Amino acid sequence: MDYTKIPLVFNVRKPIGVSSFDVVHYFKKNLSFDFGKIGHFGTLDPFAEGVLLIGIQGAQKLNDYVHRLLPKTYRARGVFGGKTQTGDLTAPIIETKEISDHWKNKSREELEAFLGEKFLGEYWQRPHAVSAVKFEGKRLYQHVLEGRIIEKEKVKREIYSFEIIDYQYPYFDFEVTVSSGTYVRSLFEEIATLFEGLGALETLERLSIGTLNVDHAMKQEQWPVKNNSFLLESFAIPLDQVLELDHIVLNLAQTKRYLQGQRYPLIEVEKRSNPKPICSENYYWVYNEDGTLLGLGRPISMELHAIFNLKLSISLFS
Repeated sequence: MDYTKIPLVFNVRKPIGVSSFDVVHYFKKNLSFDFGKIGHFGTLDPFAEGVLLIGIQGAQKLNDYVHRLLPKTYRARGVFGGKTQTGDLTAPIIETKEISDHWKNKSREELEAFLGEKFLGEYWQRPHAVSAVKFEGKRLYQHVLEGRIIEKEKVKREIYSFEIIDYQYPYFDFEVTVSSGTYVRSLFEEIATLFEGLGALETLERLSIGTLNVDHAMKQEQWPVKNNSFLLESFAIPLDQVLELDHIVLNLAQTKRYLQGQRYPLIEVEKRSNPKPICSENYYWVYNEDGTLLGLGRPISMELHAIFNLKLSISLFS
């Protein structure tokens, strides 16, 4: 497999104090081969650390799908007693209020059971006012810098698991697995409100996106350095191993039709099951007979619809 010609993803450990854009920019300047465009799959705030996925050679074009379909796990430390504009303690505390004695004196197990009942499953959350969500063409944090606080409508998210790691007031350490787009800062603010007080995050670490975890992420000393040797096969992950889906394999005639956006009955194509698909939504990776990844397809009314074609694959048949 020639890693310089297939869609690839880097599982990178972002350190505290740099932006996700900074990390992407570093890789762009230091990867010493023609990798095409580059992008990341879900930003991390500068104060946060952990898994940041970076895509090249066409992988970045599926950002919306990877970002939406893969669950994310975070470990965080919240501190009760004060609120900040950003929801974390990198900003000054603007209001103080301790949680009630009723909640201060609860055990970790009691709090975990209560919060599990409140939050596990379907969860409606308003995007944080200081976030990268767009409104009228600008990020919400840009509106804040201009003196405007925008409150967007709540959107449906999902919380798959919630565990309190430690609770020694005012510190509240927890681990949570959530659907994409969930703001852990906002979640902790809601927890503090339920406990009749205020709170903000002190630390935040993204432990995993899908099956890619922080223990196997590239540490900073492993990042590429311009004109130095860099073993791509040791650090880059083929896109279809990041988002694990069932497969469809097309013959040459079907491949040409697929790349032209044509639809055809599912009974005419060969399907192969993935033993551990990462998501339950009905998508397929589509390959040609040689094993080249062509793109993403979806069955609609018993027909295979091409919903995304990778440019590198198209060039093989032009």
